[in-house]
Amino acid sequence: MNIKDLIVYEDKYLVIINKPRGLLSQFDGNKDNPSLDVLVSEYINKQAMLINRLDKDTSGLIVFAKDNRSASELANIINDHAIVEKHYLTLVNGVVDDDGVVDAPLRKSYERKKMVVAPLKSGAKNAVTKYFVKEKYNGYTLLDVQLVTGRTHQIRAHMSYIRHHVVGDIKYGDYKVNNEFKRKFNFENQFLHSYKLVFGDIKGTFSYLKNQAFTAELPLELQEILKNLNN
Repeated sequence: MNIKDLIVYEDKYLVIINKPRGLLSQFDGNKDNPSLDVLVSEYINKQAMLINRLDKDTSGLIVFAKDNRSASELANIINDHAIVEKHYLTLVNGVVDDDGVVDAPLRKSYERKKMVVAPLKSGAKNAVTKYFVKEKYNGYTLLDVQLVTGRTHQIRAHMSYIRHHVVGDIKYGDYKVNNEFKRKFNFENQFLHSYKLVFGDIKGTFSYLKNQAFTAELPLELQEILKNLNN
């Protein structure tokens, strides 16, 4: 894997990478499992600092800082959803007619080993997801999903909550839909891609990023599925 082919943007402070599906964002202690942070560190010849992470089976945009000072400032910026918009493309089951918002608190269920919608008084944290209809297919919808908050598995849990499961999602998805995509497309992964970061009114060192947007094209595997979805 040539890390240069994955670079979306780079300057002296940071590098933005389009992470492939199946690659860890961060080293897990097992040298047999390749990770993006190790690859980026080798590329810049020093320790790369991960600013935002994606699940192993989610592809798309990840930001790395090149020094400690930049890492601290970038983390504050990236984690402020009022300053930076994070957009994902996801294919969900069912036809979604209109744009919408899911405002449903999430907490971890240790019994079910996943995030669940629950009352705030139970220890859940506020979670808000906006979604916009991009394309409708026969029984499926491609959504542009924007995170207003950044909880673990937020998109996957919220889409499951409104009964429009992320296609291929083993933990939160629909078993029958997943089997259909395995049979028809040999696809056994979640259809979820972090495709756009939009920087808003930024102050300080990174003010030069103000009003800039960075995008990562949908992986070819996912593009092919969309092309053949109605066949």
